[in-house]
Amino acid sequence: MTHARPVLPTAVFGPETAVGAPHALVLAPVIPHWDEGAFFAPVIRTLARAGLRVTVVDTLSLWDETVDSMAALVARWRALLPDFGRVDLLCGNALGGAVAQALLPDCAAGTAALLVSGPARTDPVLERRLAQIADLAAAGRPGPALALLNRRVLPHDAPASAPVPVRADAAAGRRLAAGMRLLCGIDVGAAVRAHPGPLLQIVGSHSQLVTRRHTAAAPHHRVHVVAGAGMRPHAEQPAKVAALIETYLREKGIQ
Repeated sequence: MTHARPVLPTAVFGPETAVGAPHALVLAPVIPHWDEGAFFAPVIRTLARAGLRVTVVDTLSLWDETVDSMAALVARWRALLPDFGRVDLLCGNALGGAVAQALLPDCAAGTAALLVSGPARTDPVLERRLAQIADLAAAGRPGPALALLNRRVLPHDAPASAPVPVRADAAAGRRLAAGMRLLCGIDVGAAVRAHPGPLLQIVGSHSQLVTRRHTAAAPHHRVHVVAGAGMRPHAEQPAKVAALIETYLREKGIQ
């Protein structure tokens, strides 16, 4: 008996039918509901302008209550990775970045990686902050959980801002609780350091969550810290991040 492959929430940008166009696969962070790639819009525009075909997928779409660890989630993505065909650039943001790094041993040696605030490991401070969000969501309080997440993604010295209107229902709560807990206790540093291909990791100097100490890199990789940025440097300083990515693509010949 064969099992049907899951139908994943996916959005595609750029030259979908261009022969030979390099392909970027983007794994989403923990988002309360699938947003068609809006979470990564500035980066997607940069990649598409450079001629890449960009496929964005909902990382948590392969999660269910039987997935109780990052390793289990990564195993599901590993099984589906061949379905996306050739991947020239593997991208990930936050949770998606962690999964992307764990998948590097399953990619071709020359595959490039682009990560934005994607942790290779966690520590007690980060895990405590993730658990606070997860506990609120698991207690049936997705609204306060989202509010806390929205505060934590800001730079640590940023003034409080008006809450972003997001549907805070039970489904959002389950996704938040699961995603935050899956990140706790991870360490994929060995997989990252062993990857022979190019890698660019971008983090904010003022992030309350993923910082430079949560990254891993080999000598030929690069970790860039965006001064003054929080967890979402691509949204806070889009021009600077776009320039970083454009230079990376040009230098590595991914265009």
